[in-house]
Amino acid sequence: MYIVCATDNNFVQHCSIMLVSLLSNNHDVTIYILTEGLSEESRRIINDEVEQYGGKVNFCTVDSSVVERFPMPKAKELSHISRATYYRLFIPELLPRNIDKAIYLDCDIIVNGSLDDLWNTPIDNYALGACLQIGSGYEAIRLGYPIEYGYFNAGVNVINLKYWRENNVSAHLIDYIATNYERIKYHDQDTLNAVLYDKTIHIQPKWNMTSIAYACDLDKRGDSINGRVVNKYTEEKNCIKDYKNNPTVLHYVAKPKPWQKDCVHPLYQMYYEKKKKTLHYNNIKPQNPISRYMAITKYKIRQILSSIKQRIKKTDKTRI
Repeated sequence: MYIVCATDNNFVQHCSIMLVSLLSNNHDVTIYILTEGLSEESRRIINDEVEQYGGKVNFCTVDSSVVERFPMPKAKELSHISRATYYRLFIPELLPRNIDKAIYLDCDIIVNGSLDDLWNTPIDNYALGACLQIGSGYEAIRLGYPIEYGYFNAGVNVINLKYWRENNVSAHLIDYIATNYERIKYHDQDTLNAVLYDKTIHIQPKWNMTSIAYACDLDKRGDSINGRVVNKYTEEKNCIKDYKNNPTVLHYVAKPKPWQKDCVHPLYQMYYEKKKKTLHYNNIKPQNPISRYMAITKYKIRQILSSIKQRIKKTDKTRI
């Protein structure tokens, strides 16, 4: 199994914890880390964490000048994202030519089980395997493709490298960025959706359980246009019900994240359970329980008020 992720020196802690969670649940794994240049200390830390579980790690240096002009998200809640996220667009060129498939993982992820079934996703005729974001199909309108395809999250991808190379996918992605610069809001995720919306097979949320799974109004979310329901996400919602408390892959998409103040994620403790297995970060303390309780209370109140507001406003963006 080949795993790819991208990091810089500021995210090594979270990358290390993600890799330890991966390797403690999976074997015979070779890891490729995309970076524009890690310090020797950061490389040593990652090597230590990977080697203790028998994994293999390779560092792929990317020329940062290639992506320095690419658009970045302006929203405050996306401020943690760096240009390193665009490196995945070049994975087919960075990995050895004899590797035809890889799984890409963001570093704000905890792997909680075997990825064998994900690895065996049949993608021969597809460029990607990715999980839809429930109720985000309206993003398709902004990006210029049919809403019926929905909008997927790019934090977990099964990538058909052979397809990318044979169809020059990377070049098409760069062309889209160049000609649609003003449309892009969510960095490379937008680009992948806009170019590969009809070349992506949809995987189930257990492989990429994002924060939307824990929204109080999940059952009411979907895609509609002028009151006409387009996507109900029935399979995805059923999968979330079965796996939300024990997902195979947990993705801390929204801020604040478990290592940040006032995190309200119901499974934030999973991050600290996995860090105990690391060599370099096992002494990190979770947040103060009282502060967390106060943050959760405020968050629940905001969610209830937001839900009431949406019922009154009846926006097509998040409800059906």
